[in-house]
Amino acid sequence: MVTVDPGSGAAVQRRRTWVLGGVLLVASATAMLAAQGRLFVLSSLIDPLFALGALVLAVGIGRAGSVTARRPLGTGAVIGLVVVMMSQSFVYSVLAPPPQREMPLRNSPSPLELVFPVTQSVMLLLAITAVVQIGRIGVVPRPWNWAPLWALAAVALARALPIAPFWSPLLASGENVVPLFQVFDVLSLLNPLAVAFLGIVAIVLGSRTEPGPVPVYPSAAQ
Repeated sequence: MVTVDPGSGAAVQRRRTWVLGGVLLVASATAMLAAQGRLFVLSSLIDPLFALGALVLAVGIGRAGSVTARRPLGTGAVIGLVVVMMSQSFVYSVLAPPPQREMPLRNSPSPLELVFPVTQSVMLLLAITAVVQIGRIGVVPRPWNWAPLWALAAVALARALPIAPFWSPLLASGENVVPLFQVFDVLSLLNPLAVAFLGIVAIVLGSRTEPGPVPVYPSAAQ
């Protein structure tokens, strides 16, 4: 670890990086919430805003601003996550079967059905790698260095619970399922709220950055 004199601009780099990255994440969460309502047109902004915010925070406006300290594993995981996330729509559009009036009977899954779980698994693996690295490196003050892990756990929970098999008997019965769908609606809010939480944490920490020694890790460190 190398300690950088705040007079060199390291504290300014950190402040600019975290505030800008946080604003982009909050904007992504806002677009996500708006798209669930009548402003569905904003759904096209969700991924680009999130990707840009994640890249800003990982790469940093200057090395001192990087929440991964520009270490290859953590930074590479964030960049890989962004690449997969931004390319999945194109891949799905290419692999999607052409519209047909009648759905033919087939015994084998389509390429899209095979690629989708692989893509989601790769994104989850990259996300776990990134949040664990951010937590372990500790550029972000404790305990907020583990905030990305908390947010990822909330998002995973929100996506896993609605498809859990223990809901099947209740759905099949068709009796009193309104409260169940209300629970699903609440769970759907966890994703944008988790992203907004990360953005707010970044903005607050960036705004509260005070002069003092700023730790910067060599980029070649593992």
